Parts: sequence; C-alpha cells; structure tokens
Amino acid sequence: MDKDNKRKFEVNIEDDGFLNPEDLDKLTPPLVTPPKKKFEVHIDDSESVLSNFDDQQPRYNGEIYFSNRKPAKRQTQSVPAQSNAPSLKNYKTRRAASAVTAVFCAVVIIFSTAFSAFAISCINDILAFGRSDEKVQINIPNDATTDEIIDILSDNDLIKQKTFCKIFYKTFDYIKNINKKKKPADPVYYGDIYYVQKNLGLEGYLTEFKQIAGTADTVTLVFPEGWTLYQIFDKIDEFGVCSKSELLASVSGADFDYDFIKEIGSVPNRTFTLEGYLYPDTYEFYEKSNANGVIRKFLDSSKSKWTEEYEAQREKLGMTRDEIIIIASIIQREAANKTQMGLVSSVLHNRLSHPVSWPLLGCDSTKNYVKNYIKPNTTPDKAAIYENYYDTYISQGLPPGPICNPGDDAIKAALFPDDTDFYYFRHDKYGEIYMAKTQTEHDRNGIEVLRVNSR
Repeated sequence: MDKDNKRKFEVNIEDDGFLNPEDLDKLTPPLVTPPKKKFEVHIDDSESVLSNFDDQQPRYNGEIYFSNRKPAKRQTQSVPAQSNAPSLKNYKTRRAASAVTAVFCAVVIIFSTAFSAFAISCINDILAFGRSDEKVQINIPNDATTDEIIDILSDNDLIKQKTFCKIFYKTFDYIKNINKKKKPADPVYYGDIYYVQKNLGLEGYLTEFKQIAGTADTVTLVFPEGWTLYQIFDKIDEFGVCSKSELLASVSGADFDYDFIKEIGSVPNRTFTLEGYLYPDTYEFYEKSNANGVIRKFLDSSKSKWTEEYEAQREKLGMTRDEIIIIASIIQREAANKTQMGLVSSVLHNRLSHPVSWPLLGCDSTKNYVKNYIKPNTTPDKAAIYENYYDTYISQGLPPGPICNPGDDAIKAALFPDDTDFYYFRHDKYGEIYMAKTQTEHDRNGIEVLRVNSR
C-alpha cells in the first residue's frame, strides 16, 4: 500500500472475546481503484475490431476510434506455376487409366456375351435343345451334297450357324473314320420334299435324308393288286410307317426323278400323277420312315417290273407307258380273275382302235373310282370335276389317269390283249363274264345276268 492510502484503525475486543459489530468494517480493507489505462480499438473496413492499433491516428482516453481509410491490400502468396503441375498430371493419368480399364472391361463383357450366345447357338444346331417338334417342309434337290443340304437347312431357319455345322460335320466324320484305310463314300441323299421336325438337330436331319434309315425296327406290309393310292396310304399310316398327310403332301409336291414319271407331265383333272405306279407287292419299311423314302420303294419296284419286253410291246402298240397303265388299272378292276383279263383287255383295245364307232369305253369301274375313293377324301367341288372326267359313260377315250395300282398280270393283259371281235362284256354276281360283239348280243347277256342273279 502507498503511504497516502494508509489509515489508522483500532479494534476493540470485548471481554467475551468477540469483536464488536461496529468494528467489523474497520477490518475490511478499503477498495482500491485501479489506475485508468489509455487504450483504443481501431476498426478498419478490412480488419477486425481487435486489429493492431494504428500508431499514426490520434488516441483518445477511453474512446473507440473508427477509421474510414482504405483497406490495405492483402498480400497473396504467389505459388510457382510448376508447384501444382505434378498433381494435375497425376490426376489426368489416373483418369485416363480408369477410362482405359472401363473400356477394356466393357469389351471383355461384350465379347464374352457374344461368344456365349454364339456357342449356345452352335450347340443348339447340333443337339436342338429346347426346339419345338413343329414340322417344316423343305425341298432337297437330287444329288445334293452335305454342304448343300446344310445351306438349305440354314435357308429354312432350321440351323443358325451353317459354317460351324459344316466344320463340325467334316471334323466329326474325319474322327469317326480316322482308323479306316479307305475314305468312306459320301452319303447319298434322297432328293425330294421332306417334312421334318425342328428339334431333330444336324445329325437327325442328315439321317432323315439318307437312303439308309437309322433305325432297326421294321414293318412288313402286303399290298394287293388293284388298291388305290388312298387305300395304300391308309395302311401305311395305320402301321406307324408314315402319316397319310405326309404321304399325300409328298405325292402332290415332290419331284420324283424317274423317266416314266416325267413322261406323264402335267395332266389336267388327274387325281394323282403317281396313281397307278405304286406297284402292289410285299414291302419292308422302317418305322417312322420319311414319306419320300416310302414312295420311292413303290416307284423303284414299278421301275424294275417294266421289262424290255414290255417296252418293245408298248412301242409296237404305239401307246405311252401311262396309257398302258391306265388300261391295266381298268382291267384290274373289271376282270374277276386272271383268265378274264385278256378278254377285258381285248374289248378296251377294240374300242380304242375305233374311236368313231366306239367313242365311249362305258366302264363302271372308272365312275366308281371317284365315287368310292376320291369323293370321301376331297372337296365336293373337286369331286364333281373328277366325276365328269373319269366317267367313261360320258367322257370319251381313256380317263385322265389310272383308277388303281395294277399288278403284273393286268399290265401284261394290257400289253398283250386277246385277239377277239368283242366290244361288250358283263358279269353276274358270281363273277362269270359274258362277252358280246354287238349291242343285241349284249342286251341278251343282260337278261341272262338278271336271271342268274335272281337265283
């Protein structure tokens, strides 16, 4: 304490040892007023209130001075240009590397996806996974090679990767025959219209078109002389060899490469080109055979049965082979037995040789052919047309085509008719034949037939 501030005070203590209340204030030291300090707060527009004082401004005791002076420009630390360059370069490098990586990954994904799709497509062409059993019609030309058939399969959307299929087939064929000394002969394919399922796969298609079937299960069927095409097809269908619809589609659309078929050409109002040429015989078929293969068996047999003798006699008669088969088909239906065939043939030839006098053949069998076999299997409009052209009571000469498939005896009778002067014949219910040269004789025979049939 300063001397000026000292003061004297006395404290009285009572006898009981306690201070008097009046003396308490004497013990409290007086308040000391701190000396006034001179200070100023200088606020700049660009600085805070607590910025450094400006020694150049006047100072006032206990006052705050606000200055309007222009703020001093702050010094910005200059950074050399090259100081940020390395980091920017690294950023661009990293960004470019990321872009390259992304592009590479995208390319890998696209390539993997495309390759997977291609591989699946190739496998499906060979094994036909997941494909339907819907049937598709395709036309295989004669003497087609395996590569040509693969092209046809591709054109019909039955395979997707034809190049792969060609390579696969050649590789597989090479491996299969690698231990054989002799190179195997190229497979022979039937050239015709086929109806194949979409789920066969490459090997299944090629097997379908080959001449040798791929199954050991066979069916033996006998077809009598005089059956029509519809009767034959019904039996083939019944025993599971081939469906009737496929057989009918084949005979209607296939181009069978046989000279005697080509010679027929396109005949208006003919039921079937191949009617008359499905040679009746005993045949062995593979189960689930192709329609064209089945029909070829009949045509091959028909071809083999036509001998050089038959051809020479045909030329002598001045007739086509088709005309002989038409006559034979009528003989087959009209004659009750082999003995009668020569007689029936003589009547037909005699009338055909005198078209002016005998323009009509007048055979019940030609009319019944349409009525009993064609009409139930076609539309009424078509049946009406066939009835007009096949009815030899109103249509002159031979009908447009055969009315059945004749056997060898009927063909021989057509080529070698008996030498007679008959122009008429009748049958009773027992199959006995009555021959006549004139209409009068024919009428008398009619009375006799009525008498016999009334017994």
